[in-house]
Amino acid sequence: MNREDIARMRPLERKALLDEIVAMLMAGELRIGDAARILRSAVLGLDRQAFAQVVKLSERAIAKLEDDPHANPTLETLKRVFAPFGGTVTLMFPQVEDTESLGEDRRQRRAVILDALAKNRRRIRGNPKR
Repeated sequence: MNREDIARMRPLERKALLDEIVAMLMAGELRIGDAARILRSAVLGLDRQAFAQVVKLSERAIAKLEDDPHANPTLETLKRVFAPFGGTVTLMFPQVEDTESLGEDRRQRRAVILDALAKNRRRIRGNPKR
């Protein structure tokens, strides 16, 4: 999934993609930093520096959110990061969902999201696995 693929999507398809990212977050399949990275790079096509300027955060704050699995961002940081996508920070209790019962289109969307994440993940110094 790249910026051009998303640009060709109809509005309902883009909304379904955003909804799927939220569902994957709630199911624990994505970290919040992974979602931020996918949205920043694939949806907006921005590098960290440009995105940091748009959301009025430091590039370091964006990098920490995306790269550090133990990052503990403030609510204000999360509001700023997800605002360009119409996202809000809220408290929700997840519904129990059986991934086996997902439709083929949702399974494919999830595979595309995870593939995009793998392609956009930066290598962390000293850790060849990432």
